[in-house]
Amino acid sequence: MNAKKKRKIIVFNFLETGGDTSGEFELDDILFEVVEKKIGWDFSAAHYHIHELDGEVDAFVLSGVRDKSSFGNREVLHHPTRDLVRFAERTPVYTGLELSTLFANWTIRKILRDDQYFFKGKKVLFHTALYTPFANTFNEIGAEVQSADPLFLFGLPSLLKSNSQIMRFFRIVSPLLSSRRIAGRHVFTSWMQENTRTRLMQWVRSADVLVTYSALLGDVDEPEVFERKVVFTDFLTDAQRNKIMRFNPAQIIEYAPNLEAVKVPAHLWSFGMLTAVMDQIRMNQGVKASLSEFAFEMIEGMRLEPRRKGNLSSVPRRCAFIIHPLSVKHLALTPGMSWLSRSPKVIVRSAEQMLAHVPVFKYGQLTHARSDSTGQEVICDIYALCATPRAMLKMDENFIYNQLVAAAEHAHKNGAVMIGLGAYTKVIGDSGVTVARRSPIPVTTGNSYSASATLWAAREMVMSMGFVKPSDSRQLIPMKVMVVGATGSIGRVSAQLLAMVAKTVVIVAPRADKLLELRDELVELSPETEILVRTDPDEDLSDTDLIVTATSNQRGQILDIMKVQPGAVICDCSRPLDIRPEEARRRPDVLVIESGEIDLPGPVRMNVDIGLEKPSVYACLAETVLLTMEGRYESFSLSRQLQLAKVKEIYQLGLKHGAKLSSIRTHEGFLTEEMLNRCRQLARERRRDWVTAVPKAGRKLRLV
Repeated sequence: MNAKKKRKIIVFNFLETGGDTSGEFELDDILFEVVEKKIGWDFSAAHYHIHELDGEVDAFVLSGVRDKSSFGNREVLHHPTRDLVRFAERTPVYTGLELSTLFANWTIRKILRDDQYFFKGKKVLFHTALYTPFANTFNEIGAEVQSADPLFLFGLPSLLKSNSQIMRFFRIVSPLLSSRRIAGRHVFTSWMQENTRTRLMQWVRSADVLVTYSALLGDVDEPEVFERKVVFTDFLTDAQRNKIMRFNPAQIIEYAPNLEAVKVPAHLWSFGMLTAVMDQIRMNQGVKASLSEFAFEMIEGMRLEPRRKGNLSSVPRRCAFIIHPLSVKHLALTPGMSWLSRSPKVIVRSAEQMLAHVPVFKYGQLTHARSDSTGQEVICDIYALCATPRAMLKMDENFIYNQLVAAAEHAHKNGAVMIGLGAYTKVIGDSGVTVARRSPIPVTTGNSYSASATLWAAREMVMSMGFVKPSDSRQLIPMKVMVVGATGSIGRVSAQLLAMVAKTVVIVAPRADKLLELRDELVELSPETEILVRTDPDEDLSDTDLIVTATSNQRGQILDIMKVQPGAVICDCSRPLDIRPEEARRRPDVLVIESGEIDLPGPVRMNVDIGLEKPSVYACLAETVLLTMEGRYESFSLSRQLQLAKVKEIYQLGLKHGAKLSSIRTHEGFLTEEMLNRCRQLARERRRDWVTAVPKAGRKLRLV
């Protein structure tokens, strides 16, 4: 049997001091013997050993030191390290910088392949950006880069909070970074060491991602700061990994390949070591390819992969949503605007128009929305536009478009992957199409989930009232339903869904031609359903069980509530509401509810008032959050034409992640069992002598 070939490698560890350590391992029929010399920041010692051992050993590895620092397009050579590389005449010297950068960038790309917005807008704290050559990659993918270089290099309690600050600092200290005295981790006094650790802990707590090196993790002596954080590092020892994992990090990402594959003992591991091993194998095999080319072949052949631990879904995703006041009354509830409720009408109207031109601004935030099925967390930034619907109708559409696009651009810079339009912002103009075309991120109106939640709530309330008997699931329910505003986006889909379950559907809208077109669609969709076409809802109110209103009405009353059948349910999903509270009070025997709102999964928190009892949210906002939760970054609901398939899909998506129908709102507040019982009892009493006015034949379409 042939004796194994031996290769001896000397490692100079510039970050530690103490006695030598040694080890050995086998790879590709070569026995590698390694001696590590912990020389601290002593370049003279390194020169001495290289002089003594040059030609006697097979490789020198420089660990914990870089031959250059860089950021952006600027780089500064570290002359003492360069001198060491050139000083050895017969034995090659390796730093591993190129291989380290390759694996780090490769790892980042693999992460982005799974989630292209993984780092977008996140606070990424570098232990030292100037000695992390792939820091530029984080800039390119939209991370909010921060760096502790002043602290790491000089003990200065200053955090660099932007790309420009890091570059400015780099220019100032470049002369020092090329010298032997500065370019590397300082050995501070004990007081300075304690001060740097305290500051670093504060910065890690406020960051989303820490980019560091295994050798520097000794500075992070409070591992609890890693809770729900991403740790991006070269590699970890078992002890380091176990220590961090105890505190529930979001992710531990090690871009060094699996050590078992390359056989290098953990206490001897470095990218310089891996580079040396690969080059020794290349020379032993007599391969003529360059080291870079051979390294690629080894990576492919050995299936070397970076490593990730933790739950990817625990890294929060971010979206945004735009709201606005539905009336001057709502505007007066805004902090600092209460004077509107006490002002004369002429002043209120002037203020309403002026405030409508205030630039859109970040109003607050929804946090801790968390999927029941995947654990994925979502943060939603809430932006506000001060325009009421009445003010919007008097404004130039392009001005509103510009406002909404500005919000999308701001949200994009803060890491949002998509943005939703609320209330009238999704109605104005072309219902989000122009905004989506100009926005840097996908835009959704949320109308698909609004339609779904509306009918969800309506179904629940009709069944709760008890006047409609449920039928076999394969048969149409013997009830009559009406959709007012049926040719609008939500109204059309509501009519489609109701046509598949109800025996009779009345569709109401101002334009007869659009109604006839919709009638043909509904007949084709559900041939057994009777479809009645109306331009005036009143003549069918007396025997209708469910009325859904989905208009953009700004002109007042849309139906005569006194003609509505006792025990009927009116589901008002218009904003502003079609049924005013004073109208609803006239008919305590009719259940008037607002559109279905949603309770998102998770311990949801919201630091602003959006007009609902916390933590309930509007269905359109919920759609934005659920799509983000699912990773469906697309303009899901746009224009005035909703797709039935998408309404069904977002409903199933909500069930998957744990969204629930929230408490039902009425004109008197949230519906209670007592309120429901009272309405039901009054309806029973009045239905005894209620005369149903059946429309005459030939009046299924009335032009007005």
